[in-house]
Amino acid sequence: MSPILNKVIVSLGLYLSILTAAQPGDMLVWKAVNAFYNYETAHAISILDSARIEYPENPLTHFTWAAAQMLHAEANYTTERTYLILSTSLNEIIPILIRLEEKYSQDPEYRLYLGCAIGLRARVSLGRKQWLSTLVNAFKGFRLIQAVARRNPELIDAQLPMGIVEYYAGLKPGFIQLGAKLMGIGANRAGGLAKIEKAADRGEFSRIEAKKIFAFLSLWVEDDPESALDYSRDLRVEYPQNLFFGIMYLESLIRTKNYTEAKKLMNMLERELVLLSSIQQGWYKSYLQYELALYKFLHEDYTEALQNVDEAIHNYKAELDIFLGNAWLLKGMIHDRKGNREEAIQAYRACINLDNNSAAIKRGKEYLNSPFKN
Repeated sequence: MSPILNKVIVSLGLYLSILTAAQPGDMLVWKAVNAFYNYETAHAISILDSARIEYPENPLTHFTWAAAQMLHAEANYTTERTYLILSTSLNEIIPILIRLEEKYSQDPEYRLYLGCAIGLRARVSLGRKQWLSTLVNAFKGFRLIQAVARRNPELIDAQLPMGIVEYYAGLKPGFIQLGAKLMGIGANRAGGLAKIEKAADRGEFSRIEAKKIFAFLSLWVEDDPESALDYSRDLRVEYPQNLFFGIMYLESLIRTKNYTEAKKLMNMLERELVLLSSIQQGWYKSYLQYELALYKFLHEDYTEALQNVDEAIHNYKAELDIFLGNAWLLKGMIHDRKGNREEAIQAYRACINLDNNSAAIKRGKEYLNSPFKN
């Protein structure tokens, strides 16, 4: 089974559920957060290295440092090296957070961050497809966060990790869902999504990650691009150097038929691509080729669409295979439109084999049995 959707749901959401009240050092942390969301990850790490020394009692300095280490590694190193860097970072900060939580046991933010850090361990085990370890780490982190949320209902930011785990459990039938229920975790997609949206709308510090996750799920799991449009636009405006935010906004524009804006944005993103690291360029080039193929397909230029979707598939280098699944689905749809049913069937089967819980899988199964027509 592909780790892509699970990766996003568990890891991205579990590393920015934020605190209740301002502490010394928070301004430095926010400076670092703004830097790493704009892909200035080395600068973010440098800021946080100083913040951890100057403000060692602030749990956010340690936790955000680990998140920045992960983002920097993802942009510059292999996947396995990224897992190693994240594991090493968490091994360093979790003992610190345990000590701080014991020292300040009456302050909920310390337990909240400890829960988030433990939950972030699931990112590594998930990427390595160690499902039981993923569930155990996610559960341990979730229970700490859940306790904070129940005792401090005014903490809107705590809704994000709770919503993510609830959505994840509702999405995964069988062992994962059963295990979650036995551990007292809700397994309700709608309820989980509502919590994520609440954090996106009302969260003080979690709003960025909540908007990102809500837009992602709306686009590629819930198949609801209208719901992704406003949040993805917000993220693009606030973090214009973040190409993934731009790509989410682009897909939202294309699928809601805002074609003039979409074409302008696509040209901008293509120019911005060359400013990224070589690893990021490898990921996002295929993403943009897929978006161009989708744009051409919706304009009934099937020859150009097929050429671009083939390039997206053949050059695909990203760990995140949501776009790959959608590319295979689109290739099948193009072939159905061109009357090439056998080629369409092959493409739909390639899409289904990714088994990543995206809406593309469901549509691929539908079109495998009945040709795409609309």
